Amino acid sequence: MKLAMLMTPLLCLLLVGAGDSRPKVEEVVSKMQAFYEKTEDLKGKFKQVFTDTLYDRERASYGYIYVRKPGMMRWNYVKPERKSFIADGKMLWVHEPEDKQAFRNPLDNANLSTGLTFLLGKGDLTKEFVVTYSDKKLGAPGDLVLKLTPKAATGQYEHLVIAIKPADYSVGESMVVQKHGTNHFIFSKMQFNTKLGKSRFHFKPPEGTRVIDGTKLKR
Repeated sequence: MKLAMLMTPLLCLLLVGAGDSRPKVEEVVSKMQAFYEKTEDLKGKFKQVFTDTLYDRERASYGYIYVRKPGMMRWNYVKPERKSFIADGKMLWVHEPEDKQAFRNPLDNANLSTGLTFLLGKGDLTKEFVVTYSDKKLGAPGDLVLKLTPKAATGQYEHLVIAIKPADYSVGESMVVQKHGTNHFIFSKMQFNTKLGKSRFHFKPPEGTRVIDGTKLKR
């Protein structure tokens, strides 16, 4: 009994002393945004896993990502089928070569994936989201995993989760959580500030491609 009485306060002291060694959320967000603000371009590989919980389906896609400021992105999907999303700063193209068609939208009206605009160093996350630590298993061991809940409700998604590498505060994984599924991006072999040329983000529909004006499609 005496040993138990001695151990109880000692255990309490150890638990109090352990605490949470992670940096404050505000510090993590600030350093992550600072990293992408000073990044002029980036490139690497990605894996996208879309999970539909309503129908119990999962689909994985693979490809390459290229980003250049201001507002230029290129996502080249190579598996399981080829397609590209190309933003040249003014226009967003979705090219589906196997179907010989391309969709065109003004970039201001295009619905770029919400969980990926941070790659362009845009916006202030703390103004748009309530940011907290997340207990979701995402990223590599030691990564700082944040949950971003939009302050203004949106029907597109419930919240975002991002896994941040503490070595440089770059994002290794990003997940959009929706009512009936998730859209999960895993980045690898990332390179930053390699002086990507503008020509990579130029798209000219190949001959024989049907061009569809996305603004005229029924919503």
